[in-house]
Amino acid sequence: MHQRIIEKAGARYSYKGDRIGQGKDNVREYLREHTELADEIESRIREAIGVPAAAAAAAVAEEA
Repeated sequence: MHQRIIEKAGARYSYKGDRIGQGKDNVREYLREHTELADEIESRIREAIGVPAAAAAAAVAEEA
């Protein structure tokens, strides 16, 4: 949220102006059901903090 990718107002969370849930648990469930949106948000967060998606995939492969 420091990068303002996901906006929070009270218990409501929004992405690009669209409400994605009220409360963390509901947002988690929403993103599990909407994987394309979850992937888009993850990509934007990784880009904002300087972690490329390819590096993340490589790190996961090394752990396996």
